Amino acid sequence: MTEIEIGQRRLKAQITGKLRDGDWDYRESKSITLETDYETAASLFQNGAAWAILVPCQPVEDPDTGEMVTPEPIRYDNSAFLVAGDITDHRDGTITVKMGRLTALEETLELIYGGDET
Repeated sequence: MTEIEIGQRRLKAQITGKLRDGDWDYRESKSITLETDYETAASLFQNGAAWAILVPCQPVEDPDTGEMVTPEPIRYDNSAFLVAGDITDHRDGTITVKMGRLTALEETLELIYGGDET
């Protein structure tokens, strides 16, 4: 199963994406559905959060030993999706979190005025 890596944690998740999310200023977005509670999701998925999608690999035979080995999952960095969006509690033990890219306007404003100074 696909996992995400965020805040030194690995969580099983289902991920979908939109190139132009009409519900969110037409920004590119990802929706991450996972089994957790609202508070945990809100603490992990914040603006600027670095996260990655981990896709499992199929076991392969080691040519030296003949044993089946499972390679490390393929890691897809999603740090560009750094804008925290809505968190939806489905009331079945799952939460969906939206993370989005900056819009062209937001990128331009960041270039002109600089980023957040925290």
